[in-house]
Formats: sequence, structure tokens, C-alpha cells
Amino acid sequence: METKIYTITDPEKDKDKIAEAAEIIRNGGLVAFPTDTVYAIGASIESESAIDRLFEVKNRPKDNPINILVARDLDMHLCIDITAPNNQFAARLIENFWPGPLTIVMPRILARVPDNLVAGMDTVGVRQPDDAIAQALIYEVGTPVAAPSANISGHPSPTTAQHVIDDLNGKVDMILAGPDCRTGIESTIIDLSKDRPVIIRQGNITAEEMQEVIPRKILTVPR
Repeated sequence: METKIYTITDPEKDKDKIAEAAEIIRNGGLVAFPTDTVYAIGASIESESAIDRLFEVKNRPKDNPINILVARDLDMHLCIDITAPNNQFAARLIENFWPGPLTIVMPRILARVPDNLVAGMDTVGVRQPDDAIAQALIYEVGTPVAAPSANISGHPSPTTAQHVIDDLNGKVDMILAGPDCRTGIESTIIDLSKDRPVIIRQGNITAEEMQEVIPRKILTVPR
């Protein structure tokens, strides 16, 4: 297939490109785009076939759940059960670390988050990226976006547009070739779905930083 590749630097000046990319996602296509951490591939959470294709393009095991990106704090309510017991911890983390490189895992809303996205699990990871292009795209889509890293599974996480082009040209519908990613490593993931908060992937945000705003002891999954 032919992949459209657009260079994009400013979502205000490139509104037409953002709009076209969002339309592709709404119609079940795949779009690679920059975030603050690494480049991501976006797919609609309302299209199970798009999510299936996302797994195929990445050669990602079907039992490896995919996280969701949101443009605004309020959008998390569309996919996360905000009545969950540790919701107060999530609220504190969001206040202190969003937008930014922190993914929060909480119980999912079954009617909104499809099974194939999260490998049948009853939880989902959600993050608000601190990147103007990513936020503009997700906002234009109008719903949260399924968004794993824009690479073939097992390859290094992409931090430049060229990395994405090398891996995905001809495999996705569009690549928004923006600036290099600022953080350069994937987000910290904290699981708040259980009795105790657990870090299941370490990124730039540390347990010590989060412990300052969460009164309960944060555990770390041994690597």
C-alpha cells in the first residue's frame, strides 16, 4: 500500500494535515505521529478491525494489550471506570504529571474499550501526551486513540520520523513526520487497578516522584 508522508511542525499551520489524519483514523485507518515520548501509531478505539490491523502491522502478540492516548483529562472518563477504588490516586497523578510521560492503568469501561485492544483484560492504560501535534490529532479525531509505539515489535522504539518511515512505510495509511521526540523513551506505567499501586514499566517519571503525591506505598514489578 502507499503511505502518505506529511511533514508537520505546527498543528495550527498544518490544520489541513491534522484533519486528514484524523479522518483516516475515524474511518478505520492507521496514522503514525510524534508524541512527547516516542512516535505512536494511532487507531480508532471504535473499530475492532483497525485494532486487529494494528496488531498485524506491528507483528505484536495478541496477548499484549495496547494503551490509549487522550487529548484532555476529561477524555479518560470515556474509557476508565472513575468509580474504581484507587480513583483518588489517579486524580492526584493526573494533576501532577499530566500531560506527560505517565500511563495510568485502571479498570476499563467494558462498553467502550474493545476486548481485542486490551487482550480481554478488564483494565486499560491511558495517557495524555505532552505534545501539541499529538493532542491536536487526538482532539480532532474526537475520541481517545489506541496508540502503541510506531515500530515493528522487537525493534527499538522510534524517536524520529525516519525511524518510523524505515519500519512502517507501506504498512500504515499516513505518517506525520514531525520533530524528534523530546523524552525519547516510553512512558512510565503505573497500575492502579489493584489494592496497591504497582509500577509495571519504568520511564522518566520515578516511583519516588509519584510517592510524593500518593500516600500508599508504590511497588515495582521486578524486571
